[in-house]
Amino acid sequence: MVALDVVAQADTLRQLEEVVVTAQKREESLKDVPISMSVVGAEEIAQLSVFDFTETAQLTPGVSFFPGVQSAAIRLRGVGPGSFALTAPQSVAVFVDDIAQGSVGTVFTTMVDVERIELLRGPQGTLYGQNAPGGAYNITNRLPNTEDFEGFVEGTYALQDPSPSDLQTYDVRGAFNVPVIPDVLGLRFAGVYADSDGFLEVENPVSGEKSTGGKEHEALRGRMLWHINEAMDLLWTVGYKDLTDQPVDFNVEGVVPGTGGSNPIPAIYNKFDERRWYGDFSSNARSEIKETYFHFLWAADAVNVDFLGSYQDLNTYQLENRTPYPGFNSQFEIELPWNTTTAELRFSNTGDLFDYIGGVYYAYRELDGFFDVTLTGTNLLGPAGGNADVKSLYANVTWHITPQWDLTLGGRYDKNDIETQSNFAFLGLNSIVDGKTDYEHPSWSVKLRYFLDEQTTAYLAVDNAYKQGGFNNLIPGLLTLNAFFPDIAAVGEEMLLFEEETSTAIELGIKGSLLQSRMSYSFAVFYQEFDNHQLTQPTEVRALLTPLGDLNALFANQLVNAEDVTTQGIELETFYLFADYWDLGWRLAYFDTSVEDWTLRLCPPGEEQTPNQLICPVDDGRPLNALPKWNSNFQLGQTRPLTSDLTFYTRFNWTWQSKPAGGIEFQEYSDPKSIFGLSLGVNSARLGLDVRLWGKNLTDEDLNVDPTQRTDGDPSLPQPLTGRYYPGRQYGLTLNYTF
Repeated sequence: MVALDVVAQADTLRQLEEVVVTAQKREESLKDVPISMSVVGAEEIAQLSVFDFTETAQLTPGVSFFPGVQSAAIRLRGVGPGSFALTAPQSVAVFVDDIAQGSVGTVFTTMVDVERIELLRGPQGTLYGQNAPGGAYNITNRLPNTEDFEGFVEGTYALQDPSPSDLQTYDVRGAFNVPVIPDVLGLRFAGVYADSDGFLEVENPVSGEKSTGGKEHEALRGRMLWHINEAMDLLWTVGYKDLTDQPVDFNVEGVVPGTGGSNPIPAIYNKFDERRWYGDFSSNARSEIKETYFHFLWAADAVNVDFLGSYQDLNTYQLENRTPYPGFNSQFEIELPWNTTTAELRFSNTGDLFDYIGGVYYAYRELDGFFDVTLTGTNLLGPAGGNADVKSLYANVTWHITPQWDLTLGGRYDKNDIETQSNFAFLGLNSIVDGKTDYEHPSWSVKLRYFLDEQTTAYLAVDNAYKQGGFNNLIPGLLTLNAFFPDIAAVGEEMLLFEEETSTAIELGIKGSLLQSRMSYSFAVFYQEFDNHQLTQPTEVRALLTPLGDLNALFANQLVNAEDVTTQGIELETFYLFADYWDLGWRLAYFDTSVEDWTLRLCPPGEEQTPNQLICPVDDGRPLNALPKWNSNFQLGQTRPLTSDLTFYTRFNWTWQSKPAGGIEFQEYSDPKSIFGLSLGVNSARLGLDVRLWGKNLTDEDLNVDPTQRTDGDPSLPQPLTGRYYPGRQYGLTLNYTF
């Protein structure tokens, strides 16, 4: 674990190594940063055999991911986009090497040669800009070394364990560092190749496939660090990713949709943890990402100057099959090419009385896509594109009032101009959007920090951030139906544009170390309010089943604003070195998220009083979603020398989640979930060899935590739940050679 790196002293007393982070765009000790945050370091990533960014969610309680290149989403403190939404901006900003990521999903897919992952909880608008009302990820890759030839090669063979057959995964990754000019110029290259059969057995004889849910990923990254002189550095990075996936996002507990009833295929009952796939062909997604970015640093006498620029080009195509069996025609065919350009000029300095950081930021994103979507027989066909232009000005100043008291004031002004164009054909009609809008927002931050002693920091923070609004591209088609369904058309008119979301949080925390630096801890309590929270409408609305067709497809994944959503809770972390060779870590998060006011809400299945009731507003503080309120991660590790050269290590990993927050009536989802993992390894420093056996989800736990009700299959049988597919038990062998 990053907080469990150990430094030895002459008297053999082990101590926790100080963790240095860049959460506030400058290097600081983790215990001094007035933000609730979790850090996952290179040692923890290696010992737990974390190959995919989404696996880190178990290590940072309070986070949930919706994976995928096109449709990735992050929820933090129980709030955020919970599923696929084409027009949805993110609630948690993701930065890699100080560069904002235009596509979060490309970060999810490959992770190699990572130094540190910082998760910042709560609004981060001042330093991280728009689309960070929930928080931010700050991911740092390893820098080139200008002094030494060094690197590593690592190979992994793993098995998924869905009965009756075992499905295989191969993973090869590594990095190579070259000091071209000693102490002046260094190059570092990193890459990964991963090939997986997937984790689902295919049950449909028409398919011809044995399994699905697999991937073939290739990624390369090159970095150059040039120490121009004592005051100037230039870091230049180029990257390429070629990603092929078989997406399998939606699973069913109950009667499989499209089977039974009037369908000639007999009804089939499925359980989430059986991990069976019923499609007649496997979904396929192909993405190619090219990127380059640079960072020029000038440490002048009076000020530090940073100039950063980036260009990312993403071309992705996805054909997703949502047809459990023939006769229930639903699929997504989407092509989404886009590119993003960013530039930032930043000034900073630290002093005896004041520290400051400020600058200007610009980003431009252009998209030109095409969609061919069929949902329950309704076809949506046409192009969609647009662009976004973001300009920002920000400043963050810390005043050292006394040796013990600091006051930080931050402000940021964002202006976002959005253009969108689309022309979808459906039911013989056209849904045309050709619109422009803009958003302006002043984010702000106030932090008061008190150093109780050299080892303890207490803080009070109040932060504000915002998320851009936009257009729902399918909604205009409903306006043409005004003569037939005026109530539905009226709701569509209100949903054409979704408004910007703002969030303000108040947080009180304390951090520090105890027992002669053998224990570290952090604790925070928070209250956070979201105004005009962006979320998707319920689906399977009875009033949208019309004589002209099922209009649910036009509302599915379109965004609307809930006027008032709140979340409150606690976050805790502690790490402890005990005995001679043992360590433990415990991370805990609790959140209580509720909807206080949501006026324009379609009626979910079962809430409507009549078949024609369309709107079911809520203002009673019910749970926003079914995510578990309590989440924790516990780790127990041992590192013991066997000989002068050989070291044995083991790490036990236990992630626990409480029962769902609400909305699920089925008994099997009233129980908490436990996910266990174990690693056993031997390391030889002389040979540079590391051999590790590992297992994940050893009890084969069903990991669905927020399934939703839907209406499918045989109407005479209990209606099923829709959730996501998650891997079951996994075990593997990893060999690492470091040179």
